Amino acid sequence: MLLVREFEVDELVSFDDAIRIVEDGFKLLGSGGAVNLPRRRAIVSGAVLHVLQGVVLGDYKVAGLKTYLSTRRGTRFVVVLFSLDSGELLAIIEADRLGQLRTGAASAVATKYMARRDSTVLGIVGAGVQARAQFEALSRVLSLRLVKVFSRTREHAEDFARFIRSRGFDAVVASDYEDACRGVDVLVTATNSKDPFIRGSYLSPGMHINAIGSNWIGRAELTPDAVLRADVIVVDDVSQAREEAGDLVMAGETVWSRVVPLADVVVGKARGRLGDESITIFKSLGIAVEDLVLAKLIYDRAIKEGKGVEIEFRGTFR
Repeated sequence: MLLVREFEVDELVSFDDAIRIVEDGFKLLGSGGAVNLPRRRAIVSGAVLHVLQGVVLGDYKVAGLKTYLSTRRGTRFVVVLFSLDSGELLAIIEADRLGQLRTGAASAVATKYMARRDSTVLGIVGAGVQARAQFEALSRVLSLRLVKVFSRTREHAEDFARFIRSRGFDAVVASDYEDACRGVDVLVTATNSKDPFIRGSYLSPGMHINAIGSNWIGRAELTPDAVLRADVIVVDDVSQAREEAGDLVMAGETVWSRVVPLADVVVGKARGRLGDESITIFKSLGIAVEDLVLAKLIYDRAIKEGKGVEIEFRGTFR
């Protein structure tokens, strides 16, 4: 069994790799070549254990899970990967960076299929590690001429804007939430806000939104009237969205008639955009299939490049 550590994940795969591999995972999910089970949580005072699990066929032939424990001291992430062919435990992979890569990649895939082809202005609300990962991924699929950033802490927004400029893109700091939306083709919300802050009046025809900040049913970034302005709403897993997507649940039961899985869009079973004037939303939650396909690529490259730590694991088949 191979232990792949956090720093090695960053050395082994790029955002370009993650986008390609996550898109492939959605193709398999849309064609019946993968099984995804919604996240489950065990909640006690001071701690939450989260578990996502699935199986991926095709060229991957793996099963496994991502699990992480959240406490007051922080969160630790790990992926456990099994071979379907041999039944062996292949790897345990530290998965904080892996999670940033696959979440950014999922938004990039959604944007590829849902945003207008001529989209050049990106707005990002939030300035943390996930916001930066979103920028890194979306810069691969959009021909960006400007990035607008907003954070409630202006110092964080200014630091993020400098980071974007260091990557060769023009960036400005927005004055508020509405300004972050004004003139934007693609909007990302990447915050830990409990209360929604993007209103329907902030949205303009043709805009695509990647709402990635929350996977708890009691939290939202988009107000109900913003959600209801969308012509197409896409999620990475509909069953999981019913349990976790506060943005959608708060908008009421009627919204679900417009909700389709991203996998169906990727394989052509559903349309990601009805026309140039359509407002579209990708509500990202994070699913096991995204983690597993990227974990398999990381494992394969670690074996090829001699990275990771080999650990003897004496499992017994019965």
